[in-house]
Amino acid sequence: MKTPSLKPLGLALFLLLSASVAGVARGGQHPHPGDRPGGREVKAYVEANVQPVLLQQRQKLELQLAADDRAQLAAYRTQLKALREKGQALHQALMPAAAPQGERPTLTEAQREQFYQLHKETREIMMNVAQMAQKYSTTLTKLAEELQPQKEKWATDIKAIAMKNATPEQQEHMAKFGGHMHGFGERHRALRPVAFLLMEPKAENAERSLGATSFYPNPVAATSQFDYELKKAGSVTVNLLDKNGNQLRTLVSETNAEKGAHTQQFNLGDLPAGTYYYQIITNGSKETKRFVKE
Repeated sequence: MKTPSLKPLGLALFLLLSASVAGVARGGQHPHPGDRPGGREVKAYVEANVQPVLLQQRQKLELQLAADDRAQLAAYRTQLKALREKGQALHQALMPAAAPQGERPTLTEAQREQFYQLHKETREIMMNVAQMAQKYSTTLTKLAEELQPQKEKWATDIKAIAMKNATPEQQEHMAKFGGHMHGFGERHRALRPVAFLLMEPKAENAERSLGATSFYPNPVAATSQFDYELKKAGSVTVNLLDKNGNQLRTLVSETNAEKGAHTQQFNLGDLPAGTYYYQIITNGSKETKRFVKE
């Protein structure tokens, strides 16, 4: 399946996003910043100069996404985070702290099946997001084209940082391959639209109007308690989503909820056993979390 080409995003978008999303796809293993010349300096440059611009473009895209697609992307982010955490836990269990560096453990058949299942579920999600990217290919391309002037400056600055910090051998390699170190751009063509869609459209340091949220018990019973905290008064909506991120129904819809702790009792007896998500939306925050019905 062909994903839409977003060439104007180029190296800068890949540097920011491929590490996070490809890391999820690999089970949470990220390349260390020190593995490339000036890696830490490049990372700081991207966070200060590239990320705010990409976030602005991603927020523009969010306004053009259908409500169902926004909900589904939020569910996909949650699913990928859960898969990444499973992968990290499995990796840590197989690699004790005292194990020699570079040594690969011998996997049992059950462990191979666990890794395979994690890879399969991750790939299915990424393919679904790639299909969604086709739906918005015109919008994605337009947003990418708006970044062309910045993209050229980013590429120049990043190349200069890498060259400054490279060894003579690395400088020779970079000169041979047009200034790029191996690994900088090898996956960006396939991951670009998927990564941009999966990017969280809100700044991490944005003021949150939502505190802790939880279902009790979890796995939920026929009648379950939902607790949430609002840090400021305002509207609140809680939606029930299936395992694929499709909205089943609205559990809470208030236009002027008071600040503070809230408790709701929900009758979930009609839900078949399985995995679900609840999505809570307030004036300044949106959160999607997983729960299980047994």
